[in-house]
Amino acid sequence: MLLKKWNLLKNYDGSVPVAKQLLENRGITGESAVEKFLNPPKSLDLIQLLDDDFKVSLESSKNIILKSISENEPIIVYGDYDADGVCATAILYKTITGKMKYENCYYFIPNRFEHGYGLSNKSIDQAIEKSGGLNNDSHGVSDGRVKNNKKILFITVDSGITAVNETDYIKSLGCSIIITDHHQKPEILPKADNILWNDKLVGSGIAFVLACYLGFFDEHLLSLSAIATVTDLQPVLGLNRSIVKDGLEVLNNNPPVGIKTLLKLSGKNITEITTYDLGWIIGPRLNSSGRIVDAEDSLKLLLSNSEEEAQTYALKLNSVNSERQDKTIEMYEVASIYETSKAPKLILSSSEDYHEGIIGLVAAKLVQKYYRPSIVVSLGEEYGKGSVRSIPGVDIISALRKYSHMFVSLGGHPMAAGFTILRSKLEEAHSLLLAEMEKLITEELLTPAIDIDLKIPLTKVNPEFVREVNLLKPFGMGNPEPLFLSENAGIANMNIVGKDRQHLSFRFFSGSNYYKGIFFGGAEYANSLNIGDRVDVVYSVKESEFNGSKYIELIIKDLKKSLDINR
Repeated sequence: MLLKKWNLLKNYDGSVPVAKQLLENRGITGESAVEKFLNPPKSLDLIQLLDDDFKVSLESSKNIILKSISENEPIIVYGDYDADGVCATAILYKTITGKMKYENCYYFIPNRFEHGYGLSNKSIDQAIEKSGGLNNDSHGVSDGRVKNNKKILFITVDSGITAVNETDYIKSLGCSIIITDHHQKPEILPKADNILWNDKLVGSGIAFVLACYLGFFDEHLLSLSAIATVTDLQPVLGLNRSIVKDGLEVLNNNPPVGIKTLLKLSGKNITEITTYDLGWIIGPRLNSSGRIVDAEDSLKLLLSNSEEEAQTYALKLNSVNSERQDKTIEMYEVASIYETSKAPKLILSSSEDYHEGIIGLVAAKLVQKYYRPSIVVSLGEEYGKGSVRSIPGVDIISALRKYSHMFVSLGGHPMAAGFTILRSKLEEAHSLLLAEMEKLITEELLTPAIDIDLKIPLTKVNPEFVREVNLLKPFGMGNPEPLFLSENAGIANMNIVGKDRQHLSFRFFSGSNYYKGIFFGGAEYANSLNIGDRVDVVYSVKESEFNGSKYIELIIKDLKKSLDINR
């Protein structure tokens, strides 16, 4: 097991509201900032909070779309195969076809394995073919003109900001293009008819704002934007906090039929949908089809209008997600060959048997186990596709870019990256990167840290305490679920639980009070603990319900035997 460093941010002060103490840990102080955080603006008012350049771009996008509709031009909503891309496609396609009642609209999502990420000449041709087609000669080869000289409007969602050559190709065909994206801008921008860009929102957030600007607010589309915001790991702050908070309210009271059906079939007994469910139940299922096959079924689920139709696609997604889970475990078991204490400072595993759509998930699991930057490569005949995940303090994309000449393509950010490389260069690249990590990574960086909000006596954890903690919901990136430390808790009972017997359940006592606790993935601690032991516990709090009775449950993140049982 990995030993973790505990960083205690504050001791509990009974004279100060718990929510105020937690917000101070997040740098949120002052009456105005606290009020804005606890009661963010409603999503319908988001447009007013965006900068002037974005508003001008919204107006341009609206005018181009309305002009295309007035001239009966085909419109293609061009998406992406991850959850954000699929949700964004559904938002804009439903707005144009459902709300604006414009039938000459089509969607296209590229296939990860056939087209790669974003726009490509091949995918552009196929998208045009879907909407009416290109002229072909007698040999089936395009002559570069759209049939009937019909102008087509492309609207990209969650992609396109780097597609300089592909945008030129679209324009050369006599078509027009609006790019809506949130990814990092390149130095040279595509020559699109309009670019609607914002890096504070995900692709679905931009699509939702555009839908509102077109005159249509739909709470179901808002809920899709909330799912995408969490799944795409965006900070749940500012504009995103409004979207996620309002979207969760919709999902708990009146969810879209596709999401409602997907949750039912997930087999989870969910009494309240939270950001955890968006990120760990809904998101992976929407992502799974794009990872294993293509994202068409995920999109069709979101476009479903009946439970019967939704059930068809939800069943498919559940099945593909199970396949994805099995492949992930299978690949992870092959890749995790080191003893934890003897692992190198860079983990690399490559194989011809690795599924390209899952290598990122396996890399993340390797980081979780070894707490080292990890690379997993799916090998083809000539090239390898690699996915990289890092640890805090190690800027992996900067390290990779030092050797950019080794890669056919490379992209990413400090915590994650992806690349294509010639198989013949993989071994040399591994040696160079391993040497780089040996220089960069200190032993201190290899010790995972847990930030603990408050050290608090366990007897103070009561329903009122949990209510105050929950004022900070929704939790997520930028606003992590608060963690607490209670010392000298007694173990009244302890059991290994779960289908695969990987978890540890507890009954703790402190004074005359008893508390239930669950340590997911903590079964390995069982051998070092006994009934009656005193432990220091790091946990989050959750109000659970069983047979109509509510109780407080501690979701354990780490624990250690108490050093002094008399304190």
